Amino acid sequence: MGAELLRRDDGSERGTRFVRLRTGEIEFEVIVERALDIGQAHVRGIPIAWMSPTGIAAPWFADPHGWNPFRTFFGGLMTTCGLEHTLGPAEDDVSYFNYPGRKTEHFPLHGRLSTTPARLTAYGLDLDAPSPVVYVAGDVRQANVFGEVLTLERRIEAEVGAREIRVRDRVRNDGFAPTPHMILYHVNVGWPILAPGAIVAAAVGEPRRATVEAEGVDWRRVTAPSRGVAEQVWEHSPRTAADGLGRAAVLNADIGDGRAAGLEVAFDLAATPRLFQWRVMNEGHYVVGLEPGNLELDGRQAAREAGRLVVLEPGESREYDLRLRLLHGAEDLDAARGRIEWREDVMDRSED
Repeated sequence: MGAELLRRDDGSERGTRFVRLRTGEIEFEVIVERALDIGQAHVRGIPIAWMSPTGIAAPWFADPHGWNPFRTFFGGLMTTCGLEHTLGPAEDDVSYFNYPGRKTEHFPLHGRLSTTPARLTAYGLDLDAPSPVVYVAGDVRQANVFGEVLTLERRIEAEVGAREIRVRDRVRNDGFAPTPHMILYHVNVGWPILAPGAIVAAAVGEPRRATVEAEGVDWRRVTAPSRGVAEQVWEHSPRTAADGLGRAAVLNADIGDGRAAGLEVAFDLAATPRLFQWRVMNEGHYVVGLEPGNLELDGRQAAREAGRLVVLEPGESREYDLRLRLLHGAEDLDAARGRIEWREDVMDRSED
């Protein structure tokens, strides 16, 4: 168990530092140069996260225009989207910054945060906590002259001997103008958790279809990868549990060698009331993303017109709490089903 600061030193990943954290049950890496997001993660040696073909590219390769953030989107266990924009590329009003030279601004896919380097303030083994934890702490400043000045303060920790990662965030407006704030936690599950027979379980109502390709598709099923399959996206309305958390999971009773494993995501519904699901059953990109966030499917402009856009006043902050439980064994999967109140008989038995 412990925490160690390391650095990749080859190819497009060269220069990216990461802190490797080990609890004795799980091992995961926090990427310093990529907003303290989480890359690879394992539970008892089983990989959980989906890693994209780009690798964990250094932030200086980022292209923050349109859909080009995909060129450096590594996926990983968690990529944080924001802080001033999430979802697809958009052009929107920024006259609230009162700069005559720029009345509107182009916002790239999922914003700019994930390719912003962090300032690492601490990492290690905290023996003074109520239960000993391995942890990483730091902050990320997203700033623009005559634009947003938003700071993310982040602490990621995991209890020694346990299998849960806890992400505690505070986003603060350090500027002098009221500033829209959007955030989305892009949590990505890949093989071998993702395989035929796995299921997606979530405490949600009937979803909204976000892509045409999702029409008529059972969002709960995981199928074998096929060539040329397009991505499918849904927006879910999570139900609130007694503890105020929303929950979703990818569960696999047999990853191919008799072992059961999965990932459960729990999130504070007061802060992140939406849940998107990204499903790609493609040979080249085989992934399910579970994505709590604070912006609805219709985007920032529609949210502003409806009075539902989150705006931070100068000095104001918002706090977020995300919990990623890496599951191992049938008992872990049964416990996750219980927390989600999931039943196999709610599954639609029809094929995709």
